[in-house]
Amino acid sequence: MTGKPKGPAAPIRPLPTHRPYFDSTEVDAIAGVLESRWVGKGALTEEFEAAIRDIVGAKHVLSTSSGTAALHMALDALDLRPGDEVLVPSLTYAAPVTMIVVAGARPVFCDVREETFNIDVKDAIARATHRTRAIMPVHYGGLPCDMDAIVDLARPRGWTVIEDAAHAFGSSYRGRPVGSLSDLTCFSFDPIKNITCGTGGAICTDDDEVARRLLPLRNVGIDFGTWRRIGDDSPWHYHVVTHGWRYELHNLNAALGLAQLRRLDDYRARKHQIVRQYDEAFADLEAIALPHRDLDSTFPFSYVVRVTDGRRDRLMTHLKERQVDCTIQFHPNHMQPAFAEFRRPLPVTERLSREIVTLPLFFEMTDDDVALVIDAVRSFWSGA
Repeated sequence: MTGKPKGPAAPIRPLPTHRPYFDSTEVDAIAGVLESRWVGKGALTEEFEAAIRDIVGAKHVLSTSSGTAALHMALDALDLRPGDEVLVPSLTYAAPVTMIVVAGARPVFCDVREETFNIDVKDAIARATHRTRAIMPVHYGGLPCDMDAIVDLARPRGWTVIEDAAHAFGSSYRGRPVGSLSDLTCFSFDPIKNITCGTGGAICTDDDEVARRLLPLRNVGIDFGTWRRIGDDSPWHYHVVTHGWRYELHNLNAALGLAQLRRLDDYRARKHQIVRQYDEAFADLEAIALPHRDLDSTFPFSYVVRVTDGRRDRLMTHLKERQVDCTIQFHPNHMQPAFAEFRRPLPVTERLSREIVTLPLFFEMTDDDVALVIDAVRSFWSGA
């Protein structure tokens, strides 16, 4: 398969914002796992990890049951103590902030750059204290943050950099793949990501000691899983060496991920085509502000625009009436009830939260689907 997919027999209506693509490749892969009867962590899990390692260039890749699990493990490996702080943008999903709290630390919310929606490094510097232990940049929509500036900020201060790259698998920064840029990188392979395992994630690191500490955390603290003990003289023996969780990626999910990886270039190319069509169609709309995208290095996860005339919610209603789904990614975490004690003013984030809207972007979209979205958006301001 290359480039654009074959369109479905009937139009997908309403048109969703995200949609995974499967064909007989995934069906056959999953059938093979079911026939083997080994659906838990196994050989395919390790094959998937090796494939990710080859793509991102990291020394160690540990697959996990979800991107959230990856974040949890990465934070836990820091041995955070009460009062320790982690710098994180507020304009992101709740998962990274929740995991910071679960790990026993305090999230310190940072503002973002309005042209990228990524963390504002200058704002992060202003919010750092002697209690700061880590910084967690989030690659919004797949666009990498300014990682050189973030690493240069963190290194002399002894902070750990944990990238939330849930949106950014397949993206790169200044010629280097996301996954090879910092201390720890966490990916998500959930149902709507650029590739999916159904559910899944991964942690990438070049640090041997960190990888050693992470390994048992995903298997309730056991040093080696069942698959690795099969050839032992006494495979029923195991050692619990630390605490941990049931965060392993299963063969069933790895088989799906491996099938998806074969289309990685096709997925990226088609999304680039769609984004370029959107950008060209919306460039002359005064009430639409297009963020910086840098398609040469970005595998875009989502297509987000800003509605700057105060009518974002009315546009969303209009789109739904035209059978075009849309959503808001994301509601700022510092304004959420669960994180009220960490609240502080973030003027750019708060303004963007009133302006942003996510439009449909997925591999299976046909050119007719793209035209439907463009017509629905433009007709809102033309009165058609």
